[in-house]
Amino acid sequence: MSDAVRSHLERFPEGAIEVAQGRVLGFNRAAQRCFPELAVGMEPPEALSASLAAPEGAGTFSHNGTAYLFSRVAGEERDLLLIRPAPQTSLTDRQLDGFVRQMRGFLQDILLEFETASGGPGSGDGAFSKSFCRVYRLLSNLDFMRAMGTPEGVPFHPVTLDLAGLCRHLTREAADLLETAGVHLRFSCALASLLIPGDPALLQKLILSLLSNAAKAAPGGEIVLSLTSRNGRAVVSVGDSGPEAPDLDALFPSERSSPGIPAPQDGAGMGLAIARHIVALHQGTMLLEPRSGGGLYAVFSLPTGPLDPRSTVQSPRSEEDGGLSPVLVELADVLPLSLFQADED
Repeated sequence: MSDAVRSHLERFPEGAIEVAQGRVLGFNRAAQRCFPELAVGMEPPEALSASLAAPEGAGTFSHNGTAYLFSRVAGEERDLLLIRPAPQTSLTDRQLDGFVRQMRGFLQDILLEFETASGGPGSGDGAFSKSFCRVYRLLSNLDFMRAMGTPEGVPFHPVTLDLAGLCRHLTREAADLLETAGVHLRFSCALASLLIPGDPALLQKLILSLLSNAAKAAPGGEIVLSLTSRNGRAVVSVGDSGPEAPDLDALFPSERSSPGIPAPQDGAGMGLAIARHIVALHQGTMLLEPRSGGGLYAVFSLPTGPLDPRSTVQSPRSEEDGGLSPVLVELADVLPLSLFQADED
């Protein structure tokens, strides 16, 4: 493939493949990520052959368990095929595999620690409680993603909310817990308050999920939660002092990019998918940006209006769920066992 052809095709953000006389003439890197077997001069793979022959010039196809959208631009001497993964808003096979693997491991931990705890009070009590919180969080995430794939969707109940107050409230609760794990959390905000239309429970879950991810990435380091207001939008960022910039592709696992069951340290791959969905429900945007020198910024922006003049401002507070603190549940992965031990007095 000539440099001119590759340079031309690399201008397309989606996968781009040129075909002439039944043979692949060229393709860009995005197309090769979807079809690693592509080579100049070969016949198009079966899934692409059907797309090239589709009379409508657009549609969908599946390849290695992943759904794609395609559009074809027909020329006199060659065809240009543009492909991109179909939107996925429900649970993927990879995420389900990750969930099953994690659930099995957590249940084994629960059984082992329960047997230890049943012999008398001690460290087993804390390990049992921590494992239970981790399982509870995993099941909650699975239920959330199940709701994402239903016609009714995730319950969304926006009110007039003080986002600055919510961030301060969560920082106070989370900072003390994270200090026991050697992680320093601070909140940076010059605003006394910032009113937005938002669902308090969902925004609480969003912020805590990002804090948990940051704490895992920066053990013994610092996390900064910041809030500003720009051009009628609330901008929240969570930055960690991780030792190195992470692979952004690995943070959003998919069937096409990371086939197979996730490694034990990778988790189930639900947290950021849930975070993106919560941001989308609020008509916001989210991006991840590596920090210079290591670490990551997770940034999301939300509209600050319109506000319902008939509703009162809701004071920030932690929503208890089943008697469990959501802050403790969301941060359970990184907190020490001592926080989960019951007093023996």
